[in-house]
Amino acid sequence: MSAYGTKVVAVLDTASTFGTTIKAMRESMVTRGLLTTNGLNVPTVAPASPNDGDIYFDKTALKLKIWVDDGSSQQWVQL
Repeated sequence: MSAYGTKVVAVLDTASTFGTTIKAMRESMVTRGLLTTNGLNVPTVAPASPNDGDIYFDKTALKLKIWVDDGSSQQWVQL
């Protein structure tokens, strides 16, 4: 059980409408070096071959975006 209780763990492990979990996205970001103990490393250029959960800051639109692959579509979604 989490230090925050079972409800928090259930939310983190429950698939979102995008077909992934917050926990899985966090682990993926750590693996790719986007999330570190010192903070969040946000690139300002979209990756050429994005993976589910990749993020970047669109300097033209001034928007933070995340790549979502829900199994039936793939797209950048504004956060």
